[in-house]
Amino acid sequence: MVKIIRFAFVLFVFVCVLSGCSATTTVEILHFNDFHSNMLPDIKKIKEGDKEVEKDFGRGVARLAKAIKDRQSDKSLVLFAGDAIQGTAFSTVFHGEESFEALNEFVQIGTLGNHEFDYGQDNLKKLLAMAKFEMVCANVYDAEGKLFVEKEYTIREIDGIRIAIFGVVTETTPVTTLPKNVIGLTFASPVETATRMVAELRDKADVIIAMTHIGSDEDAKLVQGVPGIDIIIGGHSHTALTNGIKVGDTLIAQAGSYGQFLGTVTISIDSKTKKVRSASAKLIPITPNLASDAGVEAIVAKYNDQLSGEMNQVIARTDVRLEGEKTRVRNEETNLGNLIADIQREIAKPWGAELSVINGGGIRESIGAGPISIGDVFKVIPFDNVIVVLDVPGSSLAKIFDRVAAKEPQTGNFLQISKGSSYTIKDGKAVNIIIDGKPIDPGRVYKVSTSDFLADGGDGFAEFVGTRSYATGFTLRETLIDAFRALDRPITVATEGRIKKE
Repeated sequence: MVKIIRFAFVLFVFVCVLSGCSATTTVEILHFNDFHSNMLPDIKKIKEGDKEVEKDFGRGVARLAKAIKDRQSDKSLVLFAGDAIQGTAFSTVFHGEESFEALNEFVQIGTLGNHEFDYGQDNLKKLLAMAKFEMVCANVYDAEGKLFVEKEYTIREIDGIRIAIFGVVTETTPVTTLPKNVIGLTFASPVETATRMVAELRDKADVIIAMTHIGSDEDAKLVQGVPGIDIIIGGHSHTALTNGIKVGDTLIAQAGSYGQFLGTVTISIDSKTKKVRSASAKLIPITPNLASDAGVEAIVAKYNDQLSGEMNQVIARTDVRLEGEKTRVRNEETNLGNLIADIQREIAKPWGAELSVINGGGIRESIGAGPISIGDVFKVIPFDNVIVVLDVPGSSLAKIFDRVAAKEPQTGNFLQISKGSSYTIKDGKAVNIIIDGKPIDPGRVYKVSTSDFLADGGDGFAEFVGTRSYATGFTLRETLIDAFRALDRPITVATEGRIKKE
């Protein structure tokens, strides 16, 4: 028996020598994306019987940090695929400083997201100078043609395997932030940039990883047009890819959003040929039972202490849930959309506003029945948008509503509208458009209240650009806070059929 085993072993070794068998190096990529300044755990009020209680649904940057540090080794890399900031009161007040200070504790390499530009280029440059982790992005250039960040890519070596990581951000960034925030910047095509990167890195690296803040659908298109990328660590679409998706020879991974998951990609690499043998992905939920990293917890506490006094102040009460859920507010009329549009029109009436429009993408949260705090308003409207009034031809308004009717589901350019106006979506067109109680007249000019974001062509509304504009000086968020404070009774707003679908 011993002779047989010995013979089998010798035969195995002989076959390996002839066939080129070699050892395998295993590398683990730890990743997340679209953090959006979600520093705290996701704690919500829910009904349990007759009582309203707070329930912890997980998340929290300190838990995420601990989960990452517990898995880290000399054969792992921690990657962040963009949108560190924007979306909570933390970001609104501290403009991303809080997020970058926390991410400094555990991220190794990051790339830009479109929302990194939301507070302007000077603020972003300050954050980049503050970052202790490497930032790479290959498709953003300044007016002089220089890279906006220092590096297009970086190369890390693990057990003799050279791993290249480059970054790209969506070229639609100029229409998803205020145009003034990206003046002078060029956002090159991610496909063209990735093609150039793969060609440059082919002889410099054994494994090529793209960090792409372009969305999972665009990732699939990119891979089809650009062979040679081994792994994509994606962001932008907030997609939780449980086991990743394989397109050709490329594994695409994305870890949802807000720090709700830690994404892991395990790569097996032939130590001799230095080629990827296999790659697999999974998501680890950041649940309430996970421990927190003490260092990151201290950073969170520092910023939260500064926020809590003002943000916890109760300013109103609602008897109904105010619906701002993404799947609703970007696809249909909601009571919160109606409420915000009505308040915006009211403040703009001295400028003659006949219609108020709000993009669904600008409403980021719901408010549950009960007390409303300043912090709740910050969560709903995290952007510093100013209310403006525009002179818009009726013919242009009709085109704008047609664009809404033909839009892709859950994109941000769905328009919530003020009382007295309505439209019907039918066969991809807007019909029966009513403005302030009367059918739309293509030949006349309407005074439309909206945000400076939309007025500057944000979300693709080019028809607003170049129209006569009247700046009110009021920000939408502060207008809501003031309006809520002035209420003498609980909110009971409902939907009214302002937006119909046939």
